[in-house]
Amino acid sequence: MVDLRKILACPRCQTKLNPGGSKGRCPKCQFAYRYQDGIWELLYITDKETKRSQNQYNHMHQKVFEGPQDGSYEILGRFARGNRTLDIACGDGFIEQFSEETVGLEFSLNALKNAQKLGAKNLVLADSHHLPFIENAFDMVINTGNLEQFANPNLAIKEMARVAKIQILTVHREFDLPFAPLMRLALTHFMGVKNQPIETPLRWSALEKMITNAQLKIIYKGFWTLPVNLGRVFSFLPTFKNIPSCFFVISRK
Repeated sequence: MVDLRKILACPRCQTKLNPGGSKGRCPKCQFAYRYQDGIWELLYITDKETKRSQNQYNHMHQKVFEGPQDGSYEILGRFARGNRTLDIACGDGFIEQFSEETVGLEFSLNALKNAQKLGAKNLVLADSHHLPFIENAFDMVINTGNLEQFANPNLAIKEMARVAKIQILTVHREFDLPFAPLMRLALTHFMGVKNQPIETPLRWSALEKMITNAQLKIIYKGFWTLPVNLGRVFSFLPTFKNIPSCFFVISRK
């Protein structure tokens, strides 16, 4: 079981925190944090794009999302179980349903409240670019289907490397098709078809570079068949369940 009080750090300057009650300040930079209604609040956002994304996610998570019912979360929960695990961008806490000791981190307070209702125990309101933990606080971090939705995925991976020994990632891929980026640009910007506030699927070369730049070693690389068009964003198309839509990567220090 993770004792969050022992591993919290200031998200602004990374100084170790020593919370003694429900409120506190960083001894170095005076960043204010608090523990309220079962959630540690250490949200520190430095860029406008992430702030806009956070506002939209908070609105989107006024109701619980429909996640894939293909066993994905159960499998990831089995990776997490028994380890000191951080679930980055945990959403409504689907992994935590299978591993309740896992720490769920989100920048959407509404999502964390949903996760809490579904049984999640260890919840932190924070930005993935500025993780509020000391170095090597966790055995592993899990980030499933979110890296491409971050304003700065390079920084997010470096933060994952800082706080954990092992990183498990599922990342929506940009397919190696002619004009794929232009087609996505046309759909999202000109036709207004968009599933997430930020959507930048990655090609393997870009993802590999991010991981190696974070001084991590890739242990396993494969594919994950996360359903495409889940929730019928493209109403005129069905949900495609057997497409290798995501990279599945395990890395370590």
